[in-house]
Amino acid sequence: MLILMAAVSATALRLIWPSGKLHEGVRVTMRLREVSRVRLLSDAYSLYVRQRRQGSAQVFSLDYADKLKVYDPSGSLKSSTNWSSQVRCIAVGDVEGEGEDALIGGIGNRLVVVDRAGKQMWKVELESKVVGCDARDVDGDDAAEIVVALENRRVILWNDDKTALFSRIMDNPIADIWLEEMTGGSELEVVVADRQGNLIIMTAAGYELKRMKLGNDLSVFAVLSFGSRKLFVTGEYSNVLRVWDIDGYEIGSIELTGKPRALATGSPGDVSDTAYLVVSTDDKKLSFWQIQDTDKPTREERVTLQQLESTRTTLYKRAIKCGNCGAPALPESKKCESCGAVLEILADYKIEEFVKESIDSVTSKHERIKLRDLDRILRRTLPKPVPYNLRKSLQTMIETGDIDGYIEGNTFVRIKKIAFSKKDLPTNEAIDNIPDVLTSLLKGEQRFEIDVLESSTGVPRRILRQTLMILLGEGLVEGYFSGDEFVVSRKQNTDEFIRRLQSELMELNH
Repeated sequence: MLILMAAVSATALRLIWPSGKLHEGVRVTMRLREVSRVRLLSDAYSLYVRQRRQGSAQVFSLDYADKLKVYDPSGSLKSSTNWSSQVRCIAVGDVEGEGEDALIGGIGNRLVVVDRAGKQMWKVELESKVVGCDARDVDGDDAAEIVVALENRRVILWNDDKTALFSRIMDNPIADIWLEEMTGGSELEVVVADRQGNLIIMTAAGYELKRMKLGNDLSVFAVLSFGSRKLFVTGEYSNVLRVWDIDGYEIGSIELTGKPRALATGSPGDVSDTAYLVVSTDDKKLSFWQIQDTDKPTREERVTLQQLESTRTTLYKRAIKCGNCGAPALPESKKCESCGAVLEILADYKIEEFVKESIDSVTSKHERIKLRDLDRILRRTLPKPVPYNLRKSLQTMIETGDIDGYIEGNTFVRIKKIAFSKKDLPTNEAIDNIPDVLTSLLKGEQRFEIDVLESSTGVPRRILRQTLMILLGEGLVEGYFSGDEFVVSRKQNTDEFIRRLQSELMELNH
């Protein structure tokens, strides 16, 4: 059964439901209301809705009159600033986690980030022109990550410290790119729409979760978010926008007064069943719409969301290097392309447990630390890649008593550090065994089992893991964990590694 509820003005767009078959038993309820329509002197070619924790959302518009305009969601113009029309896309986000927005844009082959006063914060030279960008807090450290799509089909996601979390070449030229929570998991996903009509949902590590076909010749794209329900809006070179569900079924279309040039969407605060849709058309009009829809996915959509989450978990557990030949391998491939071996599954330690252990270890050295800085240290301690939401992880640990502290704005304050009883601490004799045992274990290898090191030296396993995490987080050694195994980087001097580990253990013991 198909239900449509519409409350539209005399000049409102029309919602036209397709005659094609929908999911069995699907009920579609959607209400659209045109809030306002603004006539423009010049075409607006890039739009962005900035969500804010406090206050209403802001709509940013770039036009060919070299203006950057800011509207409220009702279409009222709040500011207009001279801005170069050479900037091909715009995004807005707090890239430093300090509560101050920055403007992100692509100018030719450069990604540029400036503060609201116009002072340059980032300038990244790229090998191809920027065609799309977005900025949102992917991992819960209060600082926005930045994703860009390039003309040569490359997608790059940067952490807020300019570290590339992944870089990947897509199959076709890209229409637009978004950062959006799609799986209900701990981090946001990267959503890419290409000009051939393909939609690709990827993890923040660049691993493909789902691919679907949305039309044939896309020019614009947007994600509509209603709580856990996600819909997609696409435009081709016609006066119609098409609406799709997460399974790739077209559930409706929207008739416009002109061809869409740019789209932007957002949500009014904590209201989960309402979204904004802002549309720029080639007849020099900017329309502001409010859309209401159920925030509950259909049964079929729930199954798809569960499959996405399951796929994400499996991909992150699968090793990123072949355990047989050591060749790099995408976890989407179940077998190594170099030698054909089945890729390992990292099952010894659950991801959530590892994140908790790492946070506990890293913060034992810091009584107060900004979430952004904790995230940067944490990334050095975790097997790469690992999904997490730092703020949510900390809040859970505080509530369950796993860590004693509190979050103050963008800073974590630790009240009580890890306390070991005397019987848990390693003896001086056990610490003195570290050099000989590690030298033997690392001879001809760059890795060792934590359990073997424990049984051979007498240093407790928990203390060994914590000490290694502290050394990694402080940047004093280079390496990574692989399950219960520690792999020493080939760039790391072995003697220096052994000395650092022994010294840290001695400090802990005293």
